[in-house]
Amino acid sequence: MKSQLENLYRRAGITKESCFQANRRLERHNTLSLWSLTILAFSLIVISLLTQLYAHNSFIVEYSRFLGFSITSISIFAMVIAVVVQKSNFSLKADKFRRQAMEINELRLSFKHLIDKEDDLASKQDLYECNSSKYSQILNRNLVHDQIDYYVSSSEGVEHKYYSIKLFITEFLGYILTMLIAISLLSWACFQTYSATITAIGS
Repeated sequence: MKSQLENLYRRAGITKESCFQANRRLERHNTLSLWSLTILAFSLIVISLLTQLYAHNSFIVEYSRFLGFSITSISIFAMVIAVVVQKSNFSLKADKFRRQAMEINELRLSFKHLIDKEDDLASKQDLYECNSSKYSQILNRNLVHDQIDYYVSSSEGVEHKYYSIKLFITEFLGYILTMLIAISLLSWACFQTYSATITAIGS
């Protein structure tokens, strides 16, 4: 019966770490999605202002169709990210996983010191069934973490690096690329407009 309690303690520990990892993953989703939305909105505003305020600028005139297409694309991306953020509730789910992990940790601590305690078989059985039932109740009333959370939290060394990279590529790379493209487009439009303006003044 001691081995059953130890196994329950071990399984609860794995679930706890997976929940904390799910919390970190969703917090990153929330942060990156908000940053992406902010940068897209800022780029949209600035580029729109450039096309209005510098309508006769040689660069704006030459690339008017491309800039118009860019404004439309940025608007669509911003709308998609806004919908994703609203529907996914990253912050709320992250908090639920954190609370679940803390609740599981409290359960583990409540019977950890009893694992090695010398007691009769019936008492050990009751202890196991009681805590196993509490553990099941915690799982049943909460969210279920993704498989990648388990892989990242339970792996070590090269395997851990592999799953961490996989997590970054599959879930976070899109945000990074979106922000880089928006910043690059904004920088290019501002610099070229400025250069064309300086050239026009000099001539």
